Amino acid sequence: MPMPKMQVRKGPTEKSYMKAMFVPGTVNAKDRTIEVTFSAGTKGLRRSWFGDYFEELQIDEKAVNLDRANNGASVLNNHQWWDLSFVLGCSEKAWIQDGQGRALLRISERPDVEPYWGDIKSGIIRNLSVGYVVNTYEEIAAPEGEPPTYRAIDWEVLEISYVTIPFDMLAQSRANDTEHPEPKYEAVFRSIVKSEKPAASGDEKKNANQLLKEGVRSMDELELEKQKQEAAAQAAEKAKIEERQRQTEIRSAAKACGLEEEFVNQHIDSGTSADQFRKLAIEKRQKVQDAAPAPAAAKTVVAADEADKYRDGASQWLIERAGSEVKSLMEKHTGKKIDGGEFRGMSLVDIARESLERSGVRTRGMSKMQLVGEAFTHRSGFNTTSDFPVILENTLHKVLLGAYMTTPDTWSRFCKRGSVSDFRANPRYRLGSFGSLDPLNEHGEFKNKSIPDAEKSSITAATKGNIIGLSRQAIINDDMGAFNDLATRYGRAAKLSVEVDVFAQINQNSGMGPTMADGQPLFHTSRKNVNTTGSALSAAGIDADRVLLGSQTDPSGNELLDLHPAILLVPLGLGGQAKVINASQYDPDNMTSGSKAVNKPNVVAGLFRDVVDTARLTGTRRYLFAEPSIAPVFEVAFLDGQESPFMESKEGWKMDGVEWKIRLDYGVAPIDPRGGVTNAGV
Repeated sequence: MPMPKMQVRKGPTEKSYMKAMFVPGTVNAKDRTIEVTFSAGTKGLRRSWFGDYFEELQIDEKAVNLDRANNGASVLNNHQWWDLSFVLGCSEKAWIQDGQGRALLRISERPDVEPYWGDIKSGIIRNLSVGYVVNTYEEIAAPEGEPPTYRAIDWEVLEISYVTIPFDMLAQSRANDTEHPEPKYEAVFRSIVKSEKPAASGDEKKNANQLLKEGVRSMDELELEKQKQEAAAQAAEKAKIEERQRQTEIRSAAKACGLEEEFVNQHIDSGTSADQFRKLAIEKRQKVQDAAPAPAAAKTVVAADEADKYRDGASQWLIERAGSEVKSLMEKHTGKKIDGGEFRGMSLVDIARESLERSGVRTRGMSKMQLVGEAFTHRSGFNTTSDFPVILENTLHKVLLGAYMTTPDTWSRFCKRGSVSDFRANPRYRLGSFGSLDPLNEHGEFKNKSIPDAEKSSITAATKGNIIGLSRQAIINDDMGAFNDLATRYGRAAKLSVEVDVFAQINQNSGMGPTMADGQPLFHTSRKNVNTTGSALSAAGIDADRVLLGSQTDPSGNELLDLHPAILLVPLGLGGQAKVINASQYDPDNMTSGSKAVNKPNVVAGLFRDVVDTARLTGTRRYLFAEPSIAPVFEVAFLDGQESPFMESKEGWKMDGVEWKIRLDYGVAPIDPRGGVTNAGV
């Protein structure tokens, strides 16, 4: 047989692919590296619109361009190159060995890549493929009737990918050279698209080969375009999913804050993120509340639509079912009578069924479990849900807020209410004063006076919260009473959490309060806010405490603050005695019966506008506080001024039912020790 005719075809091709193999015995867990063989160079069949041909890769230092592979070429997930999230690692180095192209790959330490690395180490993920481009082919003529062969004598490695389906299913991982013999394997190229054209004649094949040499696009090139289109479609679908999630979270936040549809649509159209909208929603609700007219003022009544009436009526029935205590709690909070009306007698399953029927869903033939599940997950136009989860959330929110608002506390009677805009340490400054003005000297000149330094403290908000869950079994069992009981308890717990945190601060250092920046507790003799005489709870003892409070000066020491006590805080056991002292015209310790002449006037009568007694204090120590609005000792600051618990739900169950997250963002901190004094009593 005569020697085949040889000729050269130059010009870069589109990116191509072939299988690669890795060496599991070379895994280095510490460095996160593994060795792979990216090409053995053997011949493989390719197909194009114009006929079949063989491609062969020449493997030597002259033919293979390893520049990219030696300079961090990407290790990809299934040849997906259009997003950085698909990068699994990089090529550390590449070389030619034993007629094969080899590379050392290093895998990323990103958390999302960790599962892939675990499977790579264990040999679960073992299939690889290399992407390359050919710059120069050498054509080898073939006998009549056989496809020609194009040998790549100048080609470049672009990337190496881990793939789900390799080009050669017989290609498996080989072990370390010192452990197992290296198997001989072939490089098999995938046939990307099969041509539906009838078999080409000899002339057509000749024309096809000529067109191929002249650079006409092959099926592999068309497949690459197809991959690009699929990638764009995937990216578009991902964007749609993220957009639906954004709109769902925005509408959930708007619903919790009672915002109008126009405000919601405005921010959906403008591309506001869910996190940004939550903050704006809280600010918007606060502005609406601040601008609300007084209760006595005339109000414009807007008729509710049919859906609102249905949700409100069903919610009232669920509240009524929860028992007289919850019903009374809500009527006290809202000032409206709770009346289940036409919904009386309906179970939770009945309400779920009615909600689906109102959304156009036929429920005939559904089991109770199917019906309740569909009521939670059903979506109609514009990503809206059925009324059922809205009814449950409205009920929960009303019961929770009612319990929170009606739960008594004591901290609000002697602490300042404040607001912070974020979770960082927010400073609180106390400025000194200039004292009185100085007289002019004999030349009529004004004296300079320096600006006094300010004292600084800070307050930091944190988040506290819990999750309320309602299982499908509880719904089917119609156990709404237990659900409402949980909501009531969580509402009260939210209110009491602030109370507990305030008194935890006061009770530190044996009742002397938290340690301040100077290393001393809030109440300390160096601050002149501790009555060291330890006098009993009496008119005389309280009067001595009053004098101590009134002697406080500003941070610069230039001016008396002239503070007057407004609140007396005592343990529960001293509350009765404290109230008698504050209300008596005469000194209770110097009163005698039968003769008013010897009765001594009470010098502290009516001194306090409020006497707070609590079991959260023990012993005999008492505290006198000035008005919190004038000289606050403690501050309770809420994130963005939101004092009531915030509730939100999210799709995707942790349990077989639905869950609501309840949180309260606030912080407690001492602000200024000058606004109070303490006495240990006897």
